[in-house]
Amino acid sequence: MPAPIVAARKFLLGAYHDLPNVLFISSLVLGALIGYVPLVWVSLGLIANAGLISLFQNFLAFLFPTWAQVVRPSHNLMCEIFGRARTPMPVNRDDVTIIAPSQWLGAAAFFASFIIHNSVMLLTRPAATGAPAEKVVNRQAFSIATLVISIVFLLFVLARGFTGCESWLGGVTGVGIGGGFAVLFWYLLDACGAGSAPDVLQITSAMAPDATEAETPVVCA
Repeated sequence: MPAPIVAARKFLLGAYHDLPNVLFISSLVLGALIGYVPLVWVSLGLIANAGLISLFQNFLAFLFPTWAQVVRPSHNLMCEIFGRARTPMPVNRDDVTIIAPSQWLGAAAFFASFIIHNSVMLLTRPAATGAPAEKVVNRQAFSIATLVISIVFLLFVLARGFTGCESWLGGVTGVGIGGGFAVLFWYLLDACGAGSAPDVLQITSAMAPDATEAETPVVCA
């Protein structure tokens, strides 16, 4: 196999393995550099999501310290993304990797679900008074395209279940917590948006009609 293809394969596999960290760093750095607050909030949401999943992990590990689906000896470093964890009653007194709920799937599902929910809300959002019909159609078309791409990304994320690094329990609980918290976090940001949706991809700002008010609020009041 040619060396460039081997290097590209290694890069793609590494990016997939570290996807939660890539999503967090990219959101934080890019949002900070361009001064785009919603993207920074998404990175903070990833931190909160990781903390929430960690609470569930330790709760399950405390209740069921011998479940193979909850904890297992951490012999496979390829499945590690946030380092090793130790349960209150570790199996065989060894270091263990808590895999239920899954931090990897939880973080990736949070990001994908946030984008999907954002796309749906923008797609179904009523048009502003006086908005040109062409811009409304463009906004809806862009939202549909983003929705389709996000769903494909989510399916790509769920393929992690075939790598041997996930359990059914860890996958289902990780996706459930990550996806559910993403929707809750979207509404939290929307409540602080003074009428402006937390549009991470800037769909509305790129296709918005001309302002008709003297002042437009952009932060929480």
